[in-house]
Amino acid sequence: MNTRDFEYFVQLVKLKNFSAVAKFFHVSQPTVSLSLKRLEEEYGVELIHRDRSHNTLSVTKAGAQLATHALSILSELTQTQKDLEALQETTVRLGLPPIIGNYYFPQFIPTLVQTGTMDHLRTVEGGSGNLLKRLREGELDMALLGSVGPLAAKDLQVEQLFARPFTIIAAPQRHIGRDGRTTFANLVGEPFVALGEQYVHAQAFRVLNHSAGVRQRIVFRSDDVNLIKNMVRQDVGIALLTDLAITPEDNLQLIHLTDVDQPLFTVSLVRRQNQLTTPVQRQVISTLIQQQ
Repeated sequence: MNTRDFEYFVQLVKLKNFSAVAKFFHVSQPTVSLSLKRLEEEYGVELIHRDRSHNTLSVTKAGAQLATHALSILSELTQTQKDLEALQETTVRLGLPPIIGNYYFPQFIPTLVQTGTMDHLRTVEGGSGNLLKRLREGELDMALLGSVGPLAAKDLQVEQLFARPFTIIAAPQRHIGRDGRTTFANLVGEPFVALGEQYVHAQAFRVLNHSAGVRQRIVFRSDDVNLIKNMVRQDVGIALLTDLAITPEDNLQLIHLTDVDQPLFTVSLVRRQNQLTTPVQRQVISTLIQQQ
């Protein structure tokens, strides 16, 4: 048995046609047939049932189980190859969502420059969900990701850096809450301008609606944080935002939510589990974790 047998088999399960699999891999049909025979002899079970009277193939329960494991094995081998190749690289690919990249990451730049690490850093922008996908696929070495609450997954190494509540921002002249505080339910009737789905704020907004038993009205959506802040400043509506993205120059009113068990804007340094690291990567990790 070899990994090529797994590759043929996974494709056979998908296409259910020996000729199509042979064409896909540019091999002869007997090569694919012999590969299946090796697997069935190795495991002692029928993996593909051939109905010669109707000229059809069907995947047995054992075949479906093996296909699941084969996909996992092939994926792990591909990732291993990428990780080993990455050890030869001096460039560190760091994923940064817009808010974290613009308002949190800059504090680390002086240290990264001082240690000579900044020259080896290539930042990749995107939403946390998209960056997490690219990290898992080996396109990134690490990422600073935002999440609603702790981020946990068996295939990831997660170092939580901080967590803080989301806040409501409003124009200075808008009257909301009392003494800079309110509950989410008390905001019913207020127009919201909201960040798009690539931001974790959209998930936090849904959680708060569910917890408060309300459905707040969104009058405008955008993926541009500055546009959202400008619209709030012009009193088009209010917004749910992490205070990480608010500066004194924004001239906005911050209203803190007093809801119990409210979602937290959580920032973590995330890498793949069992990922080998280069000296440059270790320097970046040390800077991001220790400079808190």
